[in-house]
Amino acid sequence: MKYRLCKLLLVIYLLPNVSFGQNQSSVDAQIKHVEAGLLPLVLIKGESGWTIEERLKFYRIPGLSVAVIKNFKILWARAYGVKDMETKEPVTTETLFQAGSISKSVNATIAMKEVEQGKLSLDQDINEKLISWKLPDNEFTAKKKVTLRNLLSHTAGTTVHGFPGYAITEKLPTLQQVLDGAAPANTAPVRVDLEPGTQFRYSGGGTTITQLALMDIEKKPYPEIARDTVLKPLNMTNSTYSQPLPADWRPKAATGYRSNGREVEGKIHIYPEMAAAGLWTTPTDLAKFAIEIELSLAGRSNKILTKQSVETMTTGVLNDVGLGFFIEKHGNAVYFGHGGSDEGFTSELLVSRDKGYGVAVMVNSDNGGILREVIRGVAREYGWDEFLPAPYEVISLDAAKLDTFTGRYQINPDRVLTLKTDTSGNKTRLVAYPTADQEFELLPVSETLFVRRNSSVKYEFVRSAPNNGAGNATAGFTSIRLILPGGGSEARRISADTLVPFEMLMAGKVSDAVEGYRKIKQQTPQNVSIQENRINGLGYNLLQQNKLSEAIALFKLNVEFYPKSWNVYDSLAEAYMTNGEKALAIENYKKSLELNPQNSTARENLKKLEGN
Repeated sequence: MKYRLCKLLLVIYLLPNVSFGQNQSSVDAQIKHVEAGLLPLVLIKGESGWTIEERLKFYRIPGLSVAVIKNFKILWARAYGVKDMETKEPVTTETLFQAGSISKSVNATIAMKEVEQGKLSLDQDINEKLISWKLPDNEFTAKKKVTLRNLLSHTAGTTVHGFPGYAITEKLPTLQQVLDGAAPANTAPVRVDLEPGTQFRYSGGGTTITQLALMDIEKKPYPEIARDTVLKPLNMTNSTYSQPLPADWRPKAATGYRSNGREVEGKIHIYPEMAAAGLWTTPTDLAKFAIEIELSLAGRSNKILTKQSVETMTTGVLNDVGLGFFIEKHGNAVYFGHGGSDEGFTSELLVSRDKGYGVAVMVNSDNGGILREVIRGVAREYGWDEFLPAPYEVISLDAAKLDTFTGRYQINPDRVLTLKTDTSGNKTRLVAYPTADQEFELLPVSETLFVRRNSSVKYEFVRSAPNNGAGNATAGFTSIRLILPGGGSEARRISADTLVPFEMLMAGKVSDAVEGYRKIKQQTPQNVSIQENRINGLGYNLLQQNKLSEAIALFKLNVEFYPKSWNVYDSLAEAYMTNGEKALAIENYKKSLELNPQNSTARENLKKLEGN
């Protein structure tokens, strides 16, 4: 008896936040329901969902870890898959993952503690607290200075969205070099180019300013500040901001993987931008953190912050952006949390503002599509308030009716939705093939209205004229009305020989395609179809297919459209290098470096090219 009692006390000590109030067999059954019930964005009546194993395979994700919160306690935590594809070592609930931008939530908590202690003020000019570096003033800060409230809510007008980190072989910059974009930093300078407080724009650069301010105030390394302020008081024993990860912690860490299943260079990246992206942790530790925030909101705990401080953090500054948290409203229910993405890792933390439940999910892959599927599965199992949309009831349409919807519909000047029927299996399906994208099934919920599983867009087919009694009752569809939560648009039917520029490119009509893009640029300069990132993405799509001349044509066009962007020259140089055109590759890498001296990739490739 004495032995059993000691063993029980040991379990309670090791798992202090795990709920023992619910029958374990009931919890086990709930876990199995979640494991077999991952859900898409759009719910369909009668569909149970996918298994975790199915979705890990589908997304090419090696490993996943999850912790579920109920009644302000960790109800259960589980791990799936492997932490490293080579060693096949399994993920456990103590395996470390990079939290990416969830680091910002913990950082905001640290900063708010400084506010409570009178060391910082939410609405004071942040430069008054910075010692080792100053944020340069300019015309945008003339009327209003950048404050801590601005920085924590992404309303400071600061630049630099996020950080790619550094391979383990690369030289690391100081935090001041990161903020100035000075070598060996691989990102641009963090500067203000919007009037502070006027609009939301996500800025990891702004968060990095708060990191330096905390270090200047405390005169300690940031990992120590985080440990003493949040991690240690909350018993987050598997969490650290130390970068690089200390050698004795490294065996516990997962290896990061790209969306295509390839290992991240050197297995993990290093983030000197710790406050923005540097937290190593587990879902269990994130759950401990979230529970403390929930308890503080309920007025039941103040291990770190007062109720008033946490209410400030979880109240929107502009729209649904708080201080270190994003706020989600589902009907009358309010949730808050943050997502995260580092090289080879994605994660999400989402909890109820009032009810003491939530979930943390982490994977060692760039592909985070599974995260929300897990969250929705948990939400259904535990009846989260108003979180899930009402399911649709799919009706049956015969093959003849589905055939009337087939054809080509132009979504925008360079995107066509080609609809075909698929008779594989036991039924006929209507399948959509978007330009340069993955196909998806359209599911009928009425005679003319369709939905898809992975998008909130609804597709309503429109007839050109009422049926006059002759021919098929559903004949005459001339367009699709795309219905979105915030509005909509119309895609008109086009003929098989009417090609958009990308289709011309794929058909070998390169000059016609280029002229088509130029026409779009001339007529609608802000059109999504000719944005820099889209053209670059299409170019890499072609590069991966070994369509080198077509890829080069797109990259050259991007240089023409965006001559001040270092990235377009870098992409064109890569295509030339792949095609064996050494001189042109060198020329464009040099141009990229002129525009961005911190482009380490260009520098390394130039060494290789000029050394041959």
